[in-house]
Amino acid sequence: MGEVDPPFGSYAPSAAQARIRRIAARLPYNYLGRKIASVLLGPAGGRDRRPFDVEAFEHARARLHPYDNICEKRVYLTPHHWDPDERAALADAIAERKGDAFVFVDVGANVGLYTLFAHSTAERAGVGLRAVCIEPDPELRSRLRVNLSLNGLTEAAAVFSAAAGASNRTGSLRVNQDSRGQSRISTGERKGDVKVDMRTLLSMLEEAGVARIDAMKLDIEGHERAVLEPFFADAPDALRPRRIIVETSHDPSLRDLIIGADYEAEFGNTLNAIFRDTRFSAD
Repeated sequence: MGEVDPPFGSYAPSAAQARIRRIAARLPYNYLGRKIASVLLGPAGGRDRRPFDVEAFEHARARLHPYDNICEKRVYLTPHHWDPDERAALADAIAERKGDAFVFVDVGANVGLYTLFAHSTAERAGVGLRAVCIEPDPELRSRLRVNLSLNGLTEAAAVFSAAAGASNRTGSLRVNQDSRGQSRISTGERKGDVKVDMRTLLSMLEEAGVARIDAMKLDIEGHERAVLEPFFADAPDALRPRRIIVETSHDPSLRDLIIGADYEAEFGNTLNAIFRDTRFSAD
């Protein structure tokens, strides 16, 4: 495992906080379970403005900041409530992979939780992992790099500091200080926005040198169409992701766009959808 400063375990939950986390980890995945989790979050330390070092998934270390990021909050307290269907689809894709490394592209990587889950699952399946993580928010990208290092993924994961977009240009990121994972590309610059480089997804994949994509996740707060349209138009067939996990809540028409590119829908809820390439058969 990689070295970070301070080392893993420096921010361990207290004994009382750990007991509350164990209780929360058994809560049912329903309305009542979510309400109880909300009550337990404070006593578990999740509202304190500090990080926590925990095991996020089997054999995956994570330094989480639950106070300002929804996904970190959920994985800290109730990991089984965090995108269970989406993670099941990713696990299925990993199970289908035979031979060399599973290639995962994480667009809007946040702090790397999907990549950590892919690594943990691939490791149990005896498959290597190669990842491409795209995250424009400097704070989230710093957390991402820590989590990658904690799991020995510094070499296996290429990290891009740009935001994926329709073209290569400069853009503005509107940072949500209360929920950093909901920061988004701004159509007009405002005070406090962060200037970021924007690059096409294809250009970053070509720079990373990937030859195929076994699964790709996109969660970029309504900017998904601007990324996918030029990608579907310009990317070679070899780079078509075999599975796509994408947030559709901001733009329901994404479903038609992806199906029009010869994908079939496997799953959908009010937030995300999962698609499989109809031209792919597991090798």
